[in-house]
Amino acid sequence: MDKFCTVADMALLLQVEISEPDQVASAERAIQEATNAIREYCRQWLHPVTDATVTFDVLTPRYNLLLPQLPVVAITSVLENGVTLTAPDDYTVTQDGQLLRHGGGRWTRGAGAVVVSYSYGYATLPEIIGDIATRAACRVFQAGLRTAQTEAVPGVNAQTLGDFSVTFGAESYGGVSEGVMGVSAARMLLLSEKDMLNAYRL
Repeated sequence: MDKFCTVADMALLLQVEISEPDQVASAERAIQEATNAIREYCRQWLHPVTDATVTFDVLTPRYNLLLPQLPVVAITSVLENGVTLTAPDDYTVTQDGQLLRHGGGRWTRGAGAVVVSYSYGYATLPEIIGDIATRAACRVFQAGLRTAQTEAVPGVNAQTLGDFSVTFGAESYGGVSEGVMGVSAARMLLLSEKDMLNAYRL
């Protein structure tokens, strides 16, 4: 599966070496989680896909159909009740992914009435996507390292060796305190990052 950053990107940002097998595995998982979170938030795949097929149930009279993935690179084919339509006589596509019906005016109603094959996504991923993915993955990776140091006990603020003592307290990630937390509660995307991702959100 395509990911938005690499272990090398994380190592460069953190200025550390990530080479041990367990560290690499942890970093790869953090990258996958960050990639999934960005895709889920944007409701977009973002990486390029060629000749994907989407089927529309046209249940109400309408002039437009919204293609679910942006940016639209090319329309391969449009079938309406099995009949091939051609552009621009029968349809056009807008920059925001709307497929507009020409000729008859409205799309024919029915379940699976319209089938579209098209290509979408960024041939070159916007740099900000990779930057946000790297930061998000680093947060999860660092939280994991801290959890390992405290033997998976959340909320440990300090430890001493003489007569052994442990100090507990509230933890916070991403500037938002939510009480005692472990790595599983590390914030994936910050509000500031979501603001930047809004430009790519459907």
